[in-house]
Amino acid sequence: MNKRSQTFDLVIIGGGLAGICAAISSARVGCHVALIQNRGVLGGNSSSEIRVWVGGASKHGINRYGRENGIMGELFVENQYRNPDGNPYLWDLLLLEKVRSEPNIDLYLNTEILQVAMQDNHLIKSVTGFVQGAETQLTFESNYFIDCTGDGVVAFNSGADFHLGREAQATFGECLAPQEADQKFLGSSLFFYTKDVGHPVKYVKPFFAKDITKTEIVKSRVIKKNDNGCAYWWIEWGGDHDIVHDNEKIRDELQAAVYGIWDYIKNSGQYDADNLTLEWVGSVVGKREYRRFLGDYVLRQQDIEEQTDFKDKVAFGGWSIDIHPSSGMYTKEAGTEDSVPDGLYHIPLRSLYSRNIHNLFLAGRDISVSHVAFGSTRVMATCAAGGQAAGLAAAFAFSHQIQAGDIYQNYLAEFQRLLLKEDAAVLGLGDPDPDDLVQSAEITASHTLEEINTYSQDSWRYPLKKPVAFIFPVNPRVHDVELMVDAENSGEIQVSFYQTGKGQNYIPKELLQKFTIPIAAQTHGWVTIPFDWTPQTPQNVFVKVSGNEQISLRVSPQEFQGVLSFINEPVGELKQPKLHHFVRMSPILEWTNQTFNRQNFIFRVRQTKAFDVSNLANGFIRPFSGPNMWVTSVKDQPEDILLKWNETKEIREIRLTLNDDLNEDLINLHHHRTEFAVMPELIKDFEVDYYAHGKWRTLTSISDNRNRHIVLRLPEAIKTKQLRVHVMATNGSNQFSLIEVRAYACAQVLRKEVSDHEGK
Repeated sequence: MNKRSQTFDLVIIGGGLAGICAAISSARVGCHVALIQNRGVLGGNSSSEIRVWVGGASKHGINRYGRENGIMGELFVENQYRNPDGNPYLWDLLLLEKVRSEPNIDLYLNTEILQVAMQDNHLIKSVTGFVQGAETQLTFESNYFIDCTGDGVVAFNSGADFHLGREAQATFGECLAPQEADQKFLGSSLFFYTKDVGHPVKYVKPFFAKDITKTEIVKSRVIKKNDNGCAYWWIEWGGDHDIVHDNEKIRDELQAAVYGIWDYIKNSGQYDADNLTLEWVGSVVGKREYRRFLGDYVLRQQDIEEQTDFKDKVAFGGWSIDIHPSSGMYTKEAGTEDSVPDGLYHIPLRSLYSRNIHNLFLAGRDISVSHVAFGSTRVMATCAAGGQAAGLAAAFAFSHQIQAGDIYQNYLAEFQRLLLKEDAAVLGLGDPDPDDLVQSAEITASHTLEEINTYSQDSWRYPLKKPVAFIFPVNPRVHDVELMVDAENSGEIQVSFYQTGKGQNYIPKELLQKFTIPIAAQTHGWVTIPFDWTPQTPQNVFVKVSGNEQISLRVSPQEFQGVLSFINEPVGELKQPKLHHFVRMSPILEWTNQTFNRQNFIFRVRQTKAFDVSNLANGFIRPFSGPNMWVTSVKDQPEDILLKWNETKEIREIRLTLNDDLNEDLINLHHHRTEFAVMPELIKDFEVDYYAHGKWRTLTSISDNRNRHIVLRLPEAIKTKQLRVHVMATNGSNQFSLIEVRAYACAQVLRKEVSDHEGK
């Protein structure tokens, strides 16, 4: 057997989305990284071997502005361009290419870690694995490790504190926990794909196929002949067993169920399925839950439902607390028990490292959360967001030569500024970087949008058969809101204005004012509602409009930055009692934007500073209590952002964060299809110029851009008193928009006192 050993700045075990994002994030800031995966493909549960769609904080579009930015967002947007039909093999290819394109990552596939060597019982010294099919043993040495294995193989073998099963209610005061602790889990799943081949195909079931008519499946689950893959998420079993040690038994049972379900579809006579055949059946089960390791904080039910604003927030989620019965598909219960927060919630840094193994970070399914909270944090895009945060935390610890817990104790503000600089998926955090030269610049724009007006000529009428609503940003004041109304006969409308509560929420929370407005017969135009409000800080306002079907509002088929419109229609999950039982409701389930996305009720507000150019330096990289971006209308001529300093600055790096509309829900596989290949809001063509020796000189000219976060590292520093971003075209939006501009005298991201590896 060949035996080799190598030393890295950081070793990451597990090549799912958490591990991928951890590896890319740490590599880009200068760490030499080993990424170790025990299978031949990357992606974990999202890979072509298992084919779970990548759910996240948007919860398939229920949460507004919920899509992850950062590396997970980069993967979503690039997959949308390359793979809009959700081919799982193209998703595999994208993940592999993203990892291989980072020169600081050494990728090891088909490498199963079997041993963990310790130093002083509180530090991992090395991990050793066997490369399948290569008769090779590899040892990876480092001072920092991240366990992204899902089951927590490395953390377990290092002696990290962990919990298995469900905690009792009394442990964390969680009402969704059982009265007594037990060893029950969320089960595992196995999926299948079908194909219409255009002619009859027979199916002879194997002898071990389950007769599902003798189970609860036919009564308590929804079987559709055209469903594929993760639409059958409820094919789940094993929660009453040991998920790891009984893995083979669980797989066999799930296979028997899959072939039995297919037999029922093909041969029961209940479906017109003659021309359907099996195209693919999974052989690797998708695990949901096993060990959860204990950090300095355990995220719990209340933190998700109450959206706890942690001092050390470093990532976010938004999926509901989604707890499945341990008996899975054979239960009479609904497929899930859902507790729905009012919007996105925060994940603290203290949940992303071990409390007793001081150089071990955690990302993915094994982070420090209770079983109940795990019902939300387990979804893959949330795991990925935590992975980027953990990867940057480990790189930060390496650069400072400190232990994992020291970041929270002594370096938190500095670390959170690194997260923002790297466009990590952190919410409600705006901390300008003192090293960013833009903070001392005068920022102006050729034009800025100073009125909210959603009018368009190709509008259509929407009768008020039921209430509708819209949201817009208020900064600093709103004085009168005008609605475009059509009415043949006289009547009245009721217009109510609400605060939305927390900055990440888009719901009617607290009533501010309510008006009854008479509408005259033959009204076809603007109607004024005398709403006057000056909040202490910028906020969104939720406007509810009701009336009768004889009165209509106008609808524009165009998106408008910072504005969302809703109809009072329950989301689809509320209509599936066999599959979903809601134990906590939220207005987001009743006010849906899913079927009304990229359309807006026509209204106008005359004066606003919500889109001011100063937003480019406010530290926020996501919508929060407003859009946090510069916006202006697309006209015939280009627009300019101008940065001016009183004295000459030496600049080596420029960073731009563009608007890729985080309200648009994207998916990696087949849950839904998004028509456009590139996000329309992204600036397509632009230049970055600097002023020197009496004229403007172009640093870079970019065409056909489809990226959100752009880092320009210059081969040589420039000296200038002025920078200009010259924007010429979008990818389809009627508005130019930009989130952030940064400039640095140094191209290094971290102080590198030990490593001299250069990041990409």
